[in-house]
Amino acid sequence: MSPYEQFRSTSRFASLDALRCIGIIGVIWQHSPGIPREVMSLTDAGASGVALFFVLSGFLITSLLLREEAATGKINLRNFYIRRSLRIFPLYYTVLALYAVLVLLLEKNAAGKLFFENLPFYLTYTNNWFVDLKLNEDGQRRVIFIFAWTLATEEQFYLFWPSVMKFFRRHVAIAILLCIMLADITLEFMFGRADLPANNAERLLRIATSPSTEICSGVLLAIFLHSRSGFERAWKLLGHHKSAWIAGAMALAITNWPGPASTSWYLAQTLFFTLLLACCVIRQDHGLANILNTKILARIGVVSYGMYLLHMLAVNAVRVILPRLNIDSQILAFVLAVLFAYLAAEISYRLFETPILNLKKSLGASRPA
Repeated sequence: MSPYEQFRSTSRFASLDALRCIGIIGVIWQHSPGIPREVMSLTDAGASGVALFFVLSGFLITSLLLREEAATGKINLRNFYIRRSLRIFPLYYTVLALYAVLVLLLEKNAAGKLFFENLPFYLTYTNNWFVDLKLNEDGQRRVIFIFAWTLATEEQFYLFWPSVMKFFRRHVAIAILLCIMLADITLEFMFGRADLPANNAERLLRIATSPSTEICSGVLLAIFLHSRSGFERAWKLLGHHKSAWIAGAMALAITNWPGPASTSWYLAQTLFFTLLLACCVIRQDHGLANILNTKILARIGVVSYGMYLLHMLAVNAVRVILPRLNIDSQILAFVLAVLFAYLAAEISYRLFETPILNLKKSLGASRPA
């Protein structure tokens, strides 16, 4: 069996759960007092984690759609949205309801009031457009549940992208995707992105730059590798056993770049993450396989969606517990936040998410082989 045939026949890429694990660790690092910057200068660990998630998401969902089309001759939008809804919505809205109860009971302040003002945007996945990172009365930026902007970004993209793939010829779909990326990158270079838009023009700019270049990059990789000619070109460039080490080193280097998080930095990071992902999927025995295929990394990756939704509850719990124990350790706070988030997500996955995911079979929306 040729490398291309092995790639097309692989239904689960073993190393990708570990990449999800790395992504969620970066997010928790950003939101909790982790190792000080002077010890390890992560430029923007949370943004790096999210970027890695986005690249993975774009690749995996587009690969699923392409393989379904190759196997059945069409893309079933109904099944796609049932699968997507069962995976994303139940836990999302359950956690959002939990936040609403906790905020009502514990946050009788400006942050709590702002949460309920923002609630309609969280409910409709438009918070990446309309929820602003405002200063509170203490001069600190605190907007409860603001991390959900990433989920809004993904849902907006997947609201239209499967239809583009279904109803447009492939070269037209790629052209549309490239136009989205070009517009996003151009606007970012020209105007940047304001956390707090001051007028309608800046609000429109935020909306215009909300499509993720990282997701688009993963999509392009999936389309490129799905074709035999594209895969064979990638194999010649990245098929060597050591290629994953080189791509991983480049990704780690850009993530640890000591400078500010500029648009150029984000683009370079997207490129290196995409190269790393390509190395991990074009051959299963790549150079990093022994590290990325370890059980603990893979398991954290499996429950990473739950960890993402629940991690701020874990971070805030640690912030309350450690001072009461007279413990002042940033590293311990980070480790405990990861541990608490994992345990909560593991319970959620086993008792709540898995039974719901099993509904896909009864609803006729199981994943194609």
